[in-house]
Amino acid sequence: MDLILANTPYLWILVGIILLFSEFLLPGTFVMFLGVGAIFTGIVSRLVPMDFYSEIIVWVVSSFVSILLGGSLIKKFFKSESSVDPFVTDDFLNQIVPVEIDVLVGRHGGKIKFQGTLWDAISKESKIPKGEYVRILSRENLTFTVEKVDS
Repeated sequence: MDLILANTPYLWILVGIILLFSEFLLPGTFVMFLGVGAIFTGIVSRLVPMDFYSEIIVWVVSSFVSILLGGSLIKKFFKSESSVDPFVTDDFLNQIVPVEIDVLVGRHGGKIKFQGTLWDAISKESKIPKGEYVRILSRENLTFTVEKVDS
């Protein structure tokens, strides 16, 4: 046990390197910052003798600082882009589609067939039986709101 505690700076550096390389296997950049904190802790604990609990505190603080500084640096170099494509339209609006499973009023369970796929559907006015046709009014996530089409 004394051998392990005497070599904790090297263990911190080894753990940091392992965390840095594990970043290739895990999505995101979070683990990389923990690895940077571990390497920093190993260097500090090699220069300044400290007990294991102090090393843990140094690791937590240095990882937190690494996340804050590194995260802002990554955002600076790798800017995210969000835009609205003016050519994408709500192609489902006002489409006439068949009911596959009775559509209920304000409750899930009904199904319509749109573009070859079954979708959840609800009605705001009346129950619509299977075999009828409906007009799509809106969509919320994966559920369409529909109304019966008078034939």
